[in-house]
Amino acid sequence: MPTNRYPEIAFGPAARARQESTGVTRPTETGEFALEGTDSALIRRADHFLLSSVTESGWPYVQHRGGPTGFVHVLTHTSLAWLEFRGNRQYVSVGNMDHDGRVCLLFVDYPTRARLKVFGHARVIEPDRDPDLIGRLRSMGERTYTGHVERAIVVDLVAADANCSKHITPRWDRAYIDDLTEVYRRQIDELREG
Repeated sequence: MPTNRYPEIAFGPAARARQESTGVTRPTETGEFALEGTDSALIRRADHFLLSSVTESGWPYVQHRGGPTGFVHVLTHTSLAWLEFRGNRQYVSVGNMDHDGRVCLLFVDYPTRARLKVFGHARVIEPDRDPDLIGRLRSMGERTYTGHVERAIVVDLVAADANCSKHITPRWDRAYIDDLTEVYRRQIDELREG
């Protein structure tokens, strides 16, 4: 199993100097890397995430990715994948991955105020190169996507960090609120009929 490279990726000399100046120490080694069960569950229930790639000029580039719950697949304890659909047709993220596969994905679960950052190396898989993978990724939770697929992205993970949730504002989607209020709607209907 690979070693978690989070300290190496996140804590460069400037970050270490800042930590030291404030009396904070962070580990240099965190042991073997694999997604925890709670991390995998958070990813599987995500309906969006933020994807950061590296431009050829060395700048970070952040883009939103979304789909139905379950559109991101946890293939193994150290790999993720999802399908790409037609978007704004700028192909910046995919072009960045073609040049430099380093990516960071940020998942946020607003109801539980949990967040997870994962780092890895992304590979672009064209549909005709691995039709079995494309078929597998079409299954998205309770849905199966039957539309046009532009490509799949597979990320071989090297690090993850699930840190502070202090300033995440809890948010709920419409389906959750509808389920929660259905009990009250039924009680109101019963009172009206009674």
